[in-house]
Amino acid sequence: MAIKLCNLNPSIFEVNPAANGGNILRANLVAAGRTLMVERAGRDANALVLAEKRTAEYTSAWNEQEYARRNQSFKEKLMLFCAGRVASQTCENPPADYGEFMRDQRKYMSDPTFLRTLSGVIRDIATPVAPAVMSNALNWLCQTVSVPVGQTLEIDVPSNAIFNFEDSSRGASRSKPRNRGYDKPLTLNPKMYTAAQSFKWYQLIGNNVDVGRFLNSIQLGLYSKVTALWNKAMVQGATDSAITPSGLTYTSFSSANWINLVKKTAESNGTSFRNVTAFGDLAACAKVLPSGNSNGASVNLDAALSTMLGADYVRYGYLGEFMGARVMPIDNAVVPGTQNGAVTELLPANCMYFMATNAPKPVYLGIEEGSPMEVVMTPNETADGTLDVSIGIVMEALPVFAAHIGYMSGM
Repeated sequence: MAIKLCNLNPSIFEVNPAANGGNILRANLVAAGRTLMVERAGRDANALVLAEKRTAEYTSAWNEQEYARRNQSFKEKLMLFCAGRVASQTCENPPADYGEFMRDQRKYMSDPTFLRTLSGVIRDIATPVAPAVMSNALNWLCQTVSVPVGQTLEIDVPSNAIFNFEDSSRGASRSKPRNRGYDKPLTLNPKMYTAAQSFKWYQLIGNNVDVGRFLNSIQLGLYSKVTALWNKAMVQGATDSAITPSGLTYTSFSSANWINLVKKTAESNGTSFRNVTAFGDLAACAKVLPSGNSNGASVNLDAALSTMLGADYVRYGYLGEFMGARVMPIDNAVVPGTQNGAVTELLPANCMYFMATNAPKPVYLGIEEGSPMEVVMTPNETADGTLDVSIGIVMEALPVFAAHIGYMSGM
């Protein structure tokens, strides 16, 4: 799970009738749904950590029994609320309890009012969690900004020109060559991205359904898309000689190339090599190992693992620091639809990016300001209880590269 839950504003978990048309029941459902969604995300994040006997990253609010009880209670109240809205339009009596709802559930499966109400509640539950996804998706290398609805955002890229002092004499300064020292504007224009999925009606209303996991899958898909947009922007910027100079691009890994890239990245950003961090997929990070010959003798990696590299490599599989630069693995993401087959990853596993820690982030991700997710549920044409859900969000990523980034492929 790749959502930084600590980045969420606590106010989103408060019951807010004003934001729900004055309806206290809907406000309670939205607040309870957000809490359930985050609790499920935290439990997923803790699963591997606890299996490795490390300290949990998320403190669960409930034990398993309480989570199951609250999950069931939320599901029942949500369905009864949506059924109640249908009844208010048809002048029927709403179902008295969940048992009565289940006996009549087939009429709600294709009811437009029921599905619109359900979609609206899910939209309001999921929308505030999106900023946590954005802020965590490659947050070292991605800046999240808000774009006014229906507008574009102009980003000023500051010049990296430095003053060039040359031999001169009084009165001769006007004949000297001049560097451009002004900003370059770029335009960020968000657009709609949509995810479509089909699922069974009984996967939503049936016994033992984990609604928190269903809601959380929306955020997982969103994280995958954000990662894909970032990767596209990074590759575009790193492989464009007009953005990344040829002197900061290497097509193969070696200790010499690594050292040169660390130095040049630092020098291009006016900082020390001690302030350079190399980012990449875990597989690329793991390639950063000493090898070859030392003082005429072959380096024995088995001995190196037990003596030179220490616990960091044995535990994580990569060096914490190599040849002057800190090595930072990036959380990858799977291409949606491949998780049950080839499990294709979004980020390439054979390249690394070098960045000065005091430099502005190279990619800007713009989200339309105040624009909620669009959630639309419609019954499928088939009679097997299938629902089609479409979720949309307005955003875009742009390679800004206000500071120079080093790029090494062929890891």
